Amino acid sequence: MPLTTTETDFLLSLSDSDLFRVLQELPTAEQAEVLSTLASRKPIDERDADNIRKQKKRKSARDITIPPPAEPSRRNECLGEPELFLRTYFADTFSQPFTGSRREMLRSIIDAAMYGGDYAVAAPRGEGKTRLALYGAVYLMLSGLSSFPIVIGKSQIKAQNELKTIKEKLQQSELLIADFPEVGVPFREVGGWSSRARLQTAGGSLTNIELAADHIIFPTITRDCLDRWPSDCEPCSRGQIMSSLGVDGPIRGTNYRDRRPTLAILDDIESKQTADSDTTIEANQDIIEKDVGGLGPNGTRVSRVMLCTTQNRKCVAYMYTDRKQKPSWKGVRFRSLVTPPDRVDLWDEYIEMRQGRTDDDPDAREAHWFYLNQREAMDAGAVVGNEHSYDTRPSSDGDPIEVSALQAYYNRVADFGRDAVATEYDNDPPPPSGPDTSSLTAELIMGRMSGLERRQVPAGATVVTVGVDVGKYACHWVMTAWGAGAAGTVIDYGVIEVAGTSAAMDDESSEPAIFRALAGFRDELLATELVDASGGQRKVSAVFVDSGSYTTAVYEFIRQVGGSPFFAAKGVSPYYPPTANSEGKRVGKNLHCSHQPAEKLWLYNLHTDFWKRFVHERFLTPTFDENNNIRRGSLSLFYPEHAKRHLSYAKHITAEMLCEEFKEGKGTKVYWRVLNRNNHWLDATYMAAAAASLYGIDVLDSAATIQPVPAAQMPRRSDRPKQRPQQGRFKQRPGGWVQGVRNR
Repeated sequence: MPLTTTETDFLLSLSDSDLFRVLQELPTAEQAEVLSTLASRKPIDERDADNIRKQKKRKSARDITIPPPAEPSRRNECLGEPELFLRTYFADTFSQPFTGSRREMLRSIIDAAMYGGDYAVAAPRGEGKTRLALYGAVYLMLSGLSSFPIVIGKSQIKAQNELKTIKEKLQQSELLIADFPEVGVPFREVGGWSSRARLQTAGGSLTNIELAADHIIFPTITRDCLDRWPSDCEPCSRGQIMSSLGVDGPIRGTNYRDRRPTLAILDDIESKQTADSDTTIEANQDIIEKDVGGLGPNGTRVSRVMLCTTQNRKCVAYMYTDRKQKPSWKGVRFRSLVTPPDRVDLWDEYIEMRQGRTDDDPDAREAHWFYLNQREAMDAGAVVGNEHSYDTRPSSDGDPIEVSALQAYYNRVADFGRDAVATEYDNDPPPPSGPDTSSLTAELIMGRMSGLERRQVPAGATVVTVGVDVGKYACHWVMTAWGAGAAGTVIDYGVIEVAGTSAAMDDESSEPAIFRALAGFRDELLATELVDASGGQRKVSAVFVDSGSYTTAVYEFIRQVGGSPFFAAKGVSPYYPPTANSEGKRVGKNLHCSHQPAEKLWLYNLHTDFWKRFVHERFLTPTFDENNNIRRGSLSLFYPEHAKRHLSYAKHITAEMLCEEFKEGKGTKVYWRVLNRNNHWLDATYMAAAAASLYGIDVLDSAATIQPVPAAQMPRRSDRPKQRPQQGRFKQRPGGWVQGVRNR
């Protein structure tokens, strides 16, 4: 239709940029007519005209045409049968027939989407859990059962790689594109350029398709965009979302386009390492119950499906498939070997032959032929979960490596061990045989030699500390030197005899004698000359004196010697540290000191279990590194005068052993087993190690340090009322006060 004079005048009054925008909105035929009319009244810049044509061309290129489905009947049939859907459109991935465990995993995914609830399925290793999780999510979206499934795997990196595979399948699966063109064509046209998705249109409307590293959003295609579509085929592209995250990824609060997940599929989230760690197991439970459970709209609980393989009897997989431990979850476990064969004895012989194969028979063909010759008897009575799970590749003699799933099962038993196969293929891990302990022995400790003489400080050591374990008849002490990275050496140890005590005396009556023994040790210690490997003079930085059993004697000793470098300390178990520093408390790493106003001193409270374990782990670390330097995190002994010099000390260190024992349904119990009551040098050594942490000694060199505040804040002698030595705290006790002990 020709332009009126008014319309022409209006267009001529516009600026070039405004006129350009108006022309863009006109159909191509009308554009030419308008340009012709305006050209007669006002010349149009040829560049503007060229830009208009190019813009129209690009807009036309972004607009895609959605053809009708190639086979509507096949499409509808597959949408009604999830197993058929997977085997039809992803035939290369699901080439084997579905086994019982695979059907159960797929059924759990469908039931959770349709009816809600939580499901846990433990399937044998190699049963395609990840494939079922990912492609099952695709089926849920196309069938309309779930508009936003999220798949959670072991790690964020692995999850993103798996989602990349799904993107490629949606773009390249010819049969899927043919039967579901409203999904496949938009993905195919985007190709590897995710930037194209932002401007893609169908019938002039944006498809709003999105391809990101951790999620994809299906295109939104309405029936208005579809020509020649059969009436019984509703478009499956409604902007569904699929997210793939790792259990270590940002799960909490997952939200795209103001939408939250409708179903969570947990895909084998444990590794062998994480399944052995109580801390990680507890963390994963929190993620499952809190982060994943609260993913639904407005924080509501979403349905969850866990596909897994057990690692042991305390792992998340075993826990969630045990209806006693998790009654709200519909848990089930599947075995590779459902029913064992009748002739187990023949299989025992087969295993022995396979394990005893020689260099001349690397593929164990002798055992293979043994099976072939007696296959009927060896197969009798056996039922396997997946009869297609065996290796058909040719061996060295040209025959297949394996000819049955039963043979493959017993090959794994021979190669990996019965416990490993029972755990990962039968989902029936053996119960723990007893508590796990460290491999620390007295012989190993005696072999940890620094090569230094007694009381010789390593050149790299920065701190010398002493720990004293106080006893009624003897006080055991240990002197240690520490360098960067907690490179430690025991440079001396010994026993302080407590004279004047007997079995007839109670603990309170023994305290004056203990006080005298400590006072004598103090004089001897301060008179001791310490030199390092270069001949330099060194001093003791801190002495922790155990005040747990003989508190009165130790407190009085600390007061009378004036504090630093002597400090009262005691081990605490269980240990509950303060959360922050305060006027009367200073917090360090697995210790804290608290001011005792009535006693006028500071007391160091030590996390006993941590520091004992610290000592054991240091002795388990080899002494020297590849450069023949004392290794970070190691603890070694001075060179002995004779071969058995350190035997008693080593037996004290191993008198207690750290045990970890798992009990099904109750979790892991960690405790110290006392093997021998003579553990005094162990206590003294861990106190010396704890004292070193005050000066920043730590394996990672990142310890939270607290300076030994008692030296600066301890009441000085001049602040206390002057008194004669005999007027001390033991004045009223039987036997009286020990005269002149301060002047010894």
